[in-house]
Amino acid sequence: MSAQKNNTRQDLLEAGMQEFMKYGYDGASLRRIAKEASVTTGAIYGYFPSKEALFDELTGEAADGLLEMYLQAHKEFAKLPPELQANALDDISDQSAPAIVNYVYDRFDIFKLLFLKSSTGWCDSYLDQLAEIEEASSWEFIKVMKSLGHEVMDIDSTLIHIISRSFFLQLLEFVSHDVPREKALSYACALVRFQHAGWKKIMGL
Repeated sequence: MSAQKNNTRQDLLEAGMQEFMKYGYDGASLRRIAKEASVTTGAIYGYFPSKEALFDELTGEAADGLLEMYLQAHKEFAKLPPELQANALDDISDQSAPAIVNYVYDRFDIFKLLFLKSSTGWCDSYLDQLAEIEEASSWEFIKVMKSLGHEVMDIDSTLIHIISRSFFLQLLEFVSHDVPREKALSYACALVRFQHAGWKKIMGL
């Protein structure tokens, strides 16, 4: 890509970022983005075939990265011997919660786009993807605890989903209210410990 094309592409990304932040995905206009980047509306399509493609270019890598990061944390936990998992629960959480908060805060404006300015229904769908990772891990943990003889409370898939989604709703609140990073880290650790106290009660630990 030539330097001029690269500069135009970067100008479009910067203009797109401003436009999505101001108007949200649904209200954003390619015409205004083109004007801000000093190109014709038609010229945008040489770089991004649609408004969705431009939004994805701005946010996709960060969104996918958080999903992968969270998935890997649960994979590492699942590798632990069954008899060590209960005791390791707090240690793993004390590591993963700050890592997730720092990941988001290192890309704060991007996640503000994702959580607050995306297309209708997109944020809910994304939070559901994160929750699905937690749900699958929770069912596996329940199975392990039962195999070790713990008296696990009866719990259905709806409650598992609600509990699993709650951490990410809290993360969304941090971003929505511009909570400073250090407070967000403190809140996240406190909320995870609070949540795990409930999990331990459910698991009969």
